[in-house]
Amino acid sequence: MSIKEQYMRKKFWMKDFIQGSHMWNDFKEIEYIYNNPVGGEKIRQQRLSGFIDFAIHNVPFYKRVGSINLQDFPIIDKQLIRANPTDFLASKESIPNQHGKLHIQSTSGSTGTPFSLPQDTRCRTRRIATIKFGNELVGFHSFEPMCHMRALAHYYGGDKEIFYRKDLNITYIDNTNLNEEKINRIIGAFNDSGAKVIRGYCTPIDTITTYAIENGLEYINHPTFILGGEVMLDSTLRKLHEKMYCNVVSQYANEENGVLGQSEINQPGTEITLNRSNCIIEVLKFNSSEPVMPGELGRIVVTDFTNYAMPMIRYDIGDAAMLGEVKDGILMGLSNLIGRKTDLIYCTNGRQIDMFNSCPYDIYNKVDSSYKCNTYVFV
Repeated sequence: MSIKEQYMRKKFWMKDFIQGSHMWNDFKEIEYIYNNPVGGEKIRQQRLSGFIDFAIHNVPFYKRVGSINLQDFPIIDKQLIRANPTDFLASKESIPNQHGKLHIQSTSGSTGTPFSLPQDTRCRTRRIATIKFGNELVGFHSFEPMCHMRALAHYYGGDKEIFYRKDLNITYIDNTNLNEEKINRIIGAFNDSGAKVIRGYCTPIDTITTYAIENGLEYINHPTFILGGEVMLDSTLRKLHEKMYCNVVSQYANEENGVLGQSEINQPGTEITLNRSNCIIEVLKFNSSEPVMPGELGRIVVTDFTNYAMPMIRYDIGDAAMLGEVKDGILMGLSNLIGRKTDLIYCTNGRQIDMFNSCPYDIYNKVDSSYKCNTYVFV
């Protein structure tokens, strides 16, 4: 880390200290929960209990539940909230430690259903602290050089394809409408920025990396890639790690609930170590609220106990997975993460299959070969 980067980092944390150390306290609690499952579980249950108590006294929908037991709450989803938004809102005056305006978090909707929800001050602080901790897990420290790929016009307006935020030491790169000329500029930005980490959606990163391999281009800084937006394909992992000599992490997150977990470095994106500091995650049967058995695929249901502005208790996020490691009765991870339940295909015996990661590597996306498969058919 350069002297400039150290200065920026110390300046950030000094400002947080002057303002009450809210970010730092959240960061240290997240770190503690991650490293101490049993001791951390006591903190989680205390936070969950206080959150449920708040919800049943301040949020119209949950007032009707009349219970403090998580399992007594109904399963909700995006469609229910969008149809009855005011039923899930707490008054601004009732939100603890709220300062100023509520933050509005929006998602364009990977299933075709856009969604916006308010987040309170402490929720936003917690989300940022969670991202910082996730970065630290892969060896990245705040204010080291980073590239962040996203749809720039959607988030920032204008028509810039690449711009640099000096105050954050982040180079923002547009990930839309990729063509050969634009991909070359993006690879140049990766290399010229000296980025230690590159964040972005799996699909555009895969497209850029495939082009780089086929044209003998390099990522000269060998950055760590933090991929999100969809389940990382094994083929993407192989390209980045085995051919471009970069470390790779698949981060599992959504706009509503923030970072839910991430894969271990250079491990499949279907195996996720959970971030337990902000939520309770259940894996339930598709057609009931019963928990799945080990080895059984089910739907992922999240109780986010950080957002008091719009409490989301037992929220079906639309993804499917199996139970991962369970330690001392605590769910530590997810296995066989598929992503959207709509991405499932079914065998004739009813068994569910992940369509994308079930396709052999040679068929789906092989590089350095005399042939490519452009079309495949399920029979």
